[in-house]
Amino acid sequence: MREELEKKDFDMGSMEEVSKPEKIEDFGPNVKVLPSNDQIKELQTILRDKNTSRSDFKFYADRLIRLVIEESLNQLPFSKVSITTPTGCNYDGLKYEKGNCGVSIVRSGEAMEQGLRDCCRSIRIGKILVESDADTHEARVVYARFPDDISSRKVLLMYPIMSEMRVKLIISYN
Repeated sequence: MREELEKKDFDMGSMEEVSKPEKIEDFGPNVKVLPSNDQIKELQTILRDKNTSRSDFKFYADRLIRLVIEESLNQLPFSKVSITTPTGCNYDGLKYEKGNCGVSIVRSGEAMEQGLRDCCRSIRIGKILVESDADTHEARVVYARFPDDISSRKVLLMYPIMSEMRVKLIISYN
């Protein structure tokens, strides 16, 4: 994909400006921005470097996705739990509350599924395909497959290319 964009003279460096909405509030109160730090900046630098090999690009993209997934998991509800360790000591810890799931936007969001599965083995994942109408440029849902009880679940929307119109459509769908 990187090569296709470069053939069309797409400036990979401009992606930062394109990916930022005018106001993050436009996405709603549940959208969180991953705080920038040196590790994230380094990963973004490697990913944007035209000299990065395909295998390195995939490796570092997966690392960045994993950081996003792990921060997303911090947003899910936990409950307190007390356990006994193998040495007989008590430990007060946390456990995810039941009812979490992921929904990936077909194509781009699917790149995030493995990162979520690596962190949560048995999490249910749904899919949705949103396309823009060629004439009106209106977004519409072409395909959707969700867990049956999605309305009672906390949903991690896996979509690395945020678009206000598509996010609002997905939230309102079903």
